[in-house]
Amino acid sequence: MSHGLLLAHLKNTRYLHGGAVYRESIRDLLAASEPGLEIEELFVHTQQHPYRRLARQVFDLLTAPLSRYPAKVKHFRTRDFKRRVAACCAGRDYRLFVINGADMLWTLDILPAGAETLYIAHNIEHRLYRQQVEKYQNIPGLRALLAADAAKFEAFELAALRRLSRIVCISRPDADILRGYCQPGARIATIMPSFGYQPAVRRRRVAEGALKLGFLGNLEWWPNRRGLDWFLDEVWPHLAANRELHLYGQGSRARQDGRRIFGHGFVADLAPVWTEIELMIQPITCGGGINIKVAESLHNRMPILATPLALRGLDLARDPAIVVLEGAKAWIDYLNSPGPEAQATLTPREENARRFNRDANRAALAALLSIDSP
Repeated sequence: MSHGLLLAHLKNTRYLHGGAVYRESIRDLLAASEPGLEIEELFVHTQQHPYRRLARQVFDLLTAPLSRYPAKVKHFRTRDFKRRVAACCAGRDYRLFVINGADMLWTLDILPAGAETLYIAHNIEHRLYRQQVEKYQNIPGLRALLAADAAKFEAFELAALRRLSRIVCISRPDADILRGYCQPGARIATIMPSFGYQPAVRRRRVAEGALKLGFLGNLEWWPNRRGLDWFLDEVWPHLAANRELHLYGQGSRARQDGRRIFGHGFVADLAPVWTEIELMIQPITCGGGINIKVAESLHNRMPILATPLALRGLDLARDPAIVVLEGAKAWIDYLNSPGPEAQATLTPREENARRFNRDANRAALAALLSIDSP
């Protein structure tokens, strides 16, 4: 048996978010792709209280100008984690080190010389950071501080990318961007999120009653929050009364109104979501990578109404069960038409749904890890 060590920034003990789902997906694919490889996980932090985490983030941002590292890296570059990595390496020879996310690329400096690494690129992080900075353009002092830190993060990420030889990324557009940043010999594979469980058996829509729209996403992640805010502010007030909105995910209970919007909070078992909801919405207006919950919705054969950005990087075939609309007026017109009721009876095409099962992605990861592959 050989061993791998996966280095990650945060073990969330309250709920799984999209990043954790993708990390676990790659971890499980590694085990399936190379029999006998056992992947251990090492986390910088376990779940932190939100206020404590915020206080630490503010401290890291304010002190980042005094450091060679940007705030997002400082937050996870701890002496304790360095000691734990060193202890692991002293006690065992690892065949592979898996670095999870750009915030953890600093660990390249503490791994054994000549170590084989695999980098999981969830996003092009410095580009996502710049989108986040734009939210604060009307707060000059804060915006200047964040912009300087974003520039430092970009320099840090680009320098680290040039040291990598094997990269897993979540979308083809990201892979194309990464090839421009990495050394010519770097090998980059696009591995979709994959799910090892059997898809849900959806119930048929009953003609009577309000159409049940669903939104699934962690509202502690700012692109999800901004997308839902857009929908609730620009679209929802103009919809007919025969529409219900069911929100699932951390932070969703705060959005319910007790009438037509129902916040269910974090749901550990998503099986009831796939059987109760009739049409999933994904009004994503910013962000990068791909939307994990779109992938999981399609795996479970759910019809989807989405913005173009929500389907970024998925390379889906044309599908009547997947409706893509841009702009509030287009969403309002469609949701007030008979179209959603008809769409709710449809099932996504199998070629789209099967892109997210384990078998479809295992071979690509195995080829990336193969020493003999080009």
